[in-house]
Amino acid sequence: MIPRPAGGTVAVSNRQRRLKINTKLLAQITQQVRKLVGHTDGDLSIVLVDDPMIARLNAQYHATPGPTDILSFDYGEGQGELIISVEHAVAQARRFRTTPARELVLYVVHGILHLHGFDDRTPQQCRRMRVAEQRLLVSLRKGAYFNDQIAKRIMKP
Repeated sequence: MIPRPAGGTVAVSNRQRRLKINTKLLAQITQQVRKLVGHTDGDLSIVLVDDPMIARLNAQYHATPGPTDILSFDYGEGQGELIISVEHAVAQARRFRTTPARELVLYVVHGILHLHGFDDRTPQQCRRMRVAEQRLLVSLRKGAYFNDQIAKRIMKP
């Protein structure tokens, strides 16, 4: 067996056509989030999709009809996958008066927290998740890993 290199990788695949995504930059931001949570081992795959695709996956894996923002899959041994709806990020950004790029990064943070044992099924879990999300987003801004200039480089119509 060939030993794996120290640290893990982040691979981003853009399978939607609504927006052009700077996958390399999104992978770099994701790797920084992983450092902030103290876990960079293992490989993480991010797949960017549209609402119809995430709705099919949501029905298949969670028996829930309709689209959602993100699906997180923990495959064990540090391997994980985040499926993110870019279409949902755009709609939610309008709703919450933010940018689609900020919403997309929030989804990455949210998914990584799910992979690290956070849940959001109960009100108490939701509050704990929101606090952790905000802490990570503030750390990203303070470290200049994600700011307005970087956000503009993530997505293009």
